[in-house]
Amino acid sequence: MLLLLLPLLWLHTCLPASKGLRCVRCERTGACGVEECVPGQALCRTTALHVWEGGEELKVVERGCAHPEKTNRTMSYRTGPQIITLTETVCASDLCNKPTPGQAAPFPRSRYLECASCASSDMSCERRREQSLQCRHPGDQCLEVVSHRSQEGSLRDERHSRGCGHLPGCPGPTGFHNNHTFHFLLCCNTSNCNKGPVRELHNLPPNGLQCYSCEGNSTHGCSSDETTLTDCRGPMNQCLEATGTDGLGNRSYTVRGCATASWCQSLHVAEAFSLTHLSVTCCAGHGCNSPASDAEHRRGGRPPARPGPARPPPHRAGHLQTVGSHSPLDLSPRLHPGLDPGGLLSSVPGPASPQLREPRAGTPG
Repeated sequence: MLLLLLPLLWLHTCLPASKGLRCVRCERTGACGVEECVPGQALCRTTALHVWEGGEELKVVERGCAHPEKTNRTMSYRTGPQIITLTETVCASDLCNKPTPGQAAPFPRSRYLECASCASSDMSCERRREQSLQCRHPGDQCLEVVSHRSQEGSLRDERHSRGCGHLPGCPGPTGFHNNHTFHFLLCCNTSNCNKGPVRELHNLPPNGLQCYSCEGNSTHGCSSDETTLTDCRGPMNQCLEATGTDGLGNRSYTVRGCATASWCQSLHVAEAFSLTHLSVTCCAGHGCNSPASDAEHRRGGRPPARPGPARPPPHRAGHLQTVGSHSPLDLSPRLHPGLDPGGLLSSVPGPASPQLREPRAGTPG
């Protein structure tokens, strides 16, 4: 028997180690290269930002690896005199995201659905100064995106944005909130169906459910002292618990809060919190996502008794109860979770900037 095993062991040592997916990697500046994706990344992505202003265009492209939950998505919106389009496409074979030679495609001239458009970067959403935006593709829908995160808020964050496109979660509504974060996406397909006042969490009616809320690990962010109950609002009628690996390699990053059923899939959690190797569970009972409940179920015990009143989140005058923002491509200003993985919007120049140097015939509408 030993003589039979030795050749097999020798053959095993001679076989090359399996390699991960290879993708083209391009930063915003500099030459492109090839990278081997780490475990947990099973797609290649191409993320593009187009800014049109006065018949001129700025284009910024990034390429690299992506987690397997990524899907194709696009969004266009107006801010001031500019039209900004964010697009991300993914593929699953070696070097499938390599640049295609040839002239860049012009601004699409076809007109389909008409949508209201605004952004927090020029306060047009908050001031009810929406502009009209003509969708350019037959599958586009009118979008309303809300993305607040108190822990990473920035003046450049797109807390509110409206426009055209297609994002994961359409038709929606799809959303999540806890004491730190509020993400919400609504898609509709009739003209200007996304008009109206900005959607704030505290204006959504409580739905009677309470869930535990925290973000972090067991010692920072989701410790027993930091895990508190929150009143669920609007269509977010599921208690969610998600655990995964964050961008720093911490394997026990946990998120708890209230969610729509669509958030119980890993896609939205992965993109909103930049997590991989995710485990996401949802339940519909009061406080059913508590750490104590998890431990009891693992031991075969009964779930805990109905929790008492929720501790209200901090509130500051003039701000949402859960203020701030986070990223759909992680562009800065950020939009819907996952729409801006490369922070491309930090490259967007202000109105009438000399960086817009690629003339295009006509002015997009």
